[in-house]
Amino acid sequence: MKSDTKNGFRFGDWQAFPLRNLLVGPPGEIHIEPKVMQVLQKLADNPGQVVEREKMLNDIWGGRAFSDEPLTRCISALRHALGDSSTSPEYIQTIPKSGYRLICPVELLGRTTDVGEPSVTPKEGVLTDRRGIALVVFLGLILIAAVYVAYRPTLISPVESPQLSVEGAIQSAPPVYSIAVLPFRNRSALVEDTFFVDGIHDDILMQLAKFSSLDKVISRTSVERYRDTSKPMPQIGQELGVATVLEGSIQRSGDRVRINVQFIDAATDDHLWGESYDRELTAENIFAVQSEISREIVGALQLVLTDEENKRLEAVPTTSLEAYKEFVLGHHEMARHTPETLHRAQAHFEKAIELDSDYALAYIGLADTLALRHLYANLKKEDSFAPRQAAIDRALALNPLLGEAYTSLALLKVDESKIDGVEEYFLKGIELSPNYATAYERYARAMMAGGERSKAEEALPHLRKAFELDPMSAVMAESLAIVLWKLGQVEESQVTLLKGVQRNPESPWPYVYMADQLRTLGRIGEATNWARTAARLAPSDFRLRTNECALYLDLGADQSADRCYDSAEEDFPERDFSGRKMYLYLSRSQLREAAERVEQLAQLELPPSVRDGRPSKESLAKYYFLVGEVDKARLIYQEIKPQLYSDKDVLSKSHHGGGTVARVAHTLYADGQLDQANYLFDRMLQDMQSLHRTRGRGYGILDVFVHVTRGEKRKAISALREAIDMGWRRTWWMLRTPHYDSMRQESEWINLVNELEADIARQRQWYEDHKDDPLF
Repeated sequence: MKSDTKNGFRFGDWQAFPLRNLLVGPPGEIHIEPKVMQVLQKLADNPGQVVEREKMLNDIWGGRAFSDEPLTRCISALRHALGDSSTSPEYIQTIPKSGYRLICPVELLGRTTDVGEPSVTPKEGVLTDRRGIALVVFLGLILIAAVYVAYRPTLISPVESPQLSVEGAIQSAPPVYSIAVLPFRNRSALVEDTFFVDGIHDDILMQLAKFSSLDKVISRTSVERYRDTSKPMPQIGQELGVATVLEGSIQRSGDRVRINVQFIDAATDDHLWGESYDRELTAENIFAVQSEISREIVGALQLVLTDEENKRLEAVPTTSLEAYKEFVLGHHEMARHTPETLHRAQAHFEKAIELDSDYALAYIGLADTLALRHLYANLKKEDSFAPRQAAIDRALALNPLLGEAYTSLALLKVDESKIDGVEEYFLKGIELSPNYATAYERYARAMMAGGERSKAEEALPHLRKAFELDPMSAVMAESLAIVLWKLGQVEESQVTLLKGVQRNPESPWPYVYMADQLRTLGRIGEATNWARTAARLAPSDFRLRTNECALYLDLGADQSADRCYDSAEEDFPERDFSGRKMYLYLSRSQLREAAERVEQLAQLELPPSVRDGRPSKESLAKYYFLVGEVDKARLIYQEIKPQLYSDKDVLSKSHHGGGTVARVAHTLYADGQLDQANYLFDRMLQDMQSLHRTRGRGYGILDVFVHVTRGEKRKAISALREAIDMGWRRTWWMLRTPHYDSMRQESEWINLVNELEADIARQRQWYEDHKDDPLF
């Protein structure tokens, strides 16, 4: 059958014509890309049989694909065209960890069945000859187009959530001892009583999260989505992955409070237990009721508490109802992760501490907010250390069994690069609060700090646990997506980010990470849309604005980039834009203007290395290098990276593929220190063998850089050819910098650069046509 499928074949309700890249089915005619048709043809050659991924990658991409992403993308495009589903397939079935199978029968078509190609007879004479000539010309054009398309990047296909799925994933039944505590309803006539209701809800949830006998307690961030929900209980249980749900209501009237709670089987909506509490409104009574509710739930599930857990149930967090209000409002603002909300969160926690200086959890809220302000709100990391340490120390002095405090302490030590005891602190935090999602997420991030793949693999189960406990959290989605990306699991990473966006449409960071992934994959038009949306969601975040500007550069839209940088300079006058605008001039091949910008930056007093996105001596050295001032770059690198100029054992795994090391090696090469230069280059090239160009810890065109430095023109051209075919587009305009001057007379190099710029032009037009469309 294999030799005949090229003439056409029928499968299910569809006919396929490989020579024309045409599908004909119920919707009509659909033209698909050549690579997509080749994948379909390969499956049709083996109907009912599993075709291994590796075989398809070798046969169709000739061994040039270093990952399975091109195949996955073709399968997704094919399913989209056929209206097929990965979960309930009618045509293409995914065989996890193996390959794909066409599950419907295949019937070969004769030439007379081909659409638009009626059979001819000898009686048609001259007309027959003309048709034959026309057919030959037509097929010739098709062949030329197919060859052209085969050697250019895959056409842009916007991210569409229905087509993105984790293939082969199985949704398992929730653990028996799993619970979600839904936000309690406020039955009071006063809206301002909401804080009081939320405070009680939070404390019950936090108490349950500390019980080691419970398998899963969904975090506050996730259950908040079900406030005043009308969804049926089985749907809530399925969405949150729990077997049981606690719901309740609170009515405050004068100095009395009534609390009603119901414990429900999520799958059947049956009530397992319920109770009503009518008490005088005092802090002591409130916490006593919370402890009673927690004990009743444990009893309903026939679980047993440890002595330590019983002791913690008796603790009273605060005696001030006003401090409660500030604490709850602080957590609400902190969960949104924007500069504005984090500033407000800090004020709420500080007010809670002012109202009750013995409120241990308020100190942890303050410490965690300061840590997040470093990540999301331009607070210098080192400026957060002292106040975070003071808040954590006070919290542990007040409550040495506070699991959240140990987690915050571990994170602080990671940020301070003080690794002694970090793992012990994390594990202690998890032991004391086994259902505290943040502890798992932060522990996983700390494990990945070294950048080693093995550490990312070890971190993955912890991040899955964090996302399981907090499935509606933007932070958990981002962290899981990051490690999946590092491990090359691109499709699941993007699905996770899409979930983060759907569940947190106002949080900019899932958009940021999606933009970065798409940019690295070479889908610059789409990436620009995502980056632009992120910048609009957090207008006061300097990094998000400059990310948007950088993507306009990658898109070849230099006027948009110019306007973007001018606008950013107006909005962030305290920032220096010399280096960033230098990129703009380099992209236009305006070397003199770029050099002037670098000299402006050189007049500033700069720290040795990059911190918090601020200009540094390290970035100045890079800028000097990019404008061709290699000697000036060398002087700076010798000052801040002296070990790279002498010590052959200095390289760590995290340094092998770095741009800084490559530039240092170039300065050594230019200075005639060939042994040390080649040592660095060889270590980098060796490390690249285990990496992807455009996925995870990708290396882009660093090998092209190395070969150009060494004068290995054929290798440089071959590597650039491969990079273009693999989808590399990120900062493509760097090819216009002086480093690549030696290649500008090579005809093959010129053709490759022209091909690259033509694709960027297509992407720029796509962006102009779709920039106002929904993202997915």
